[in-house]
Amino acid sequence: MPYALFLFDYDGTLCDTRQAIVYSFERTFDEYQVPRPAAEVVHAMIGRGLVLNDMIRELYPALSAEEVAEWVVTYRGIYAREAEPLVTPFPGALALFAQLAARGVLIGVLSNKGAAVLEASLAQLGLLPFVALVIGDGTMPEKQLAKKPDPMAFHEVVRPRFPEVPTDRILMVGDTPADLQFARNSRIDSCWVTFGFGEADQCRALHPTHTVSHLLDIPALRRVGA
Repeated sequence: MPYALFLFDYDGTLCDTRQAIVYSFERTFDEYQVPRPAAEVVHAMIGRGLVLNDMIRELYPALSAEEVAEWVVTYRGIYAREAEPLVTPFPGALALFAQLAARGVLIGVLSNKGAAVLEASLAQLGLLPFVALVIGDGTMPEKQLAKKPDPMAFHEVVRPRFPEVPTDRILMVGDTPADLQFARNSRIDSCWVTFGFGEADQCRALHPTHTVSHLLDIPALRRVGA
C-alpha cells in the first residue's frame, strides 16, 4: 500500500534556506550592534536541526530569556521583509507536490519555523495550493506547540486533522536528526533526504525507513512490508 499522507519538513527538505537564515542572523546582530556570527557556525547549527531560540542562545549566551524572545521577533521580522528572495526550492519540489496531489495523496508541511513566514514562503513558491495542513510556530495561538523532535504536533494537530488516515500510512520526510527523531517519537515511517542540511552519520544512526537523494524519488516510496 502507498502512503496516504506525507509530512514534509521545510528548511533543507523542500527549500535551501541557508542563505536566508545566515543573512537574517547577520542583520539581527547588526540591529543590536553585536559582532556577526560566522556563517559556518550558523550552518552547523542548521545541520543539527536546532530551533531559533536555541540558536540565538548558543550564538549569544549573555542574553536573558526575555532578550532571546525579543531577538526572535526581530529575526523573524527581518526574515519576512528581506530574506525570502534568498530562498531557493530544491529541484523537483513543485513537480513532487503536483504529482502527489494528482494521486489524491494528502500533503502536510511541518516546521519549527514561524507559521506566518512558512505559509507566505509556500505561497510565493507555488506550493501552498497543494498543501492540506501547515504547522509552524504559532499555528495554535491558544497553545505553544513543542518543537520537533517532540511528537506533540503529531498527536495534537496531525492526528485530529486526519483521523481517517492510519498511522502506518503516514510518512515524515526530513533532512535532520530532529525530523527523523520526530517520526520515531510519533511512531510513523521516516524518509531522510540526503541533499539537506543534516549531518549524515547522525541521520543514518536513526535508521530512517527510506533514504532518497532527490525529491522526485519520493512518489515511488511504499510502506516496508506492505
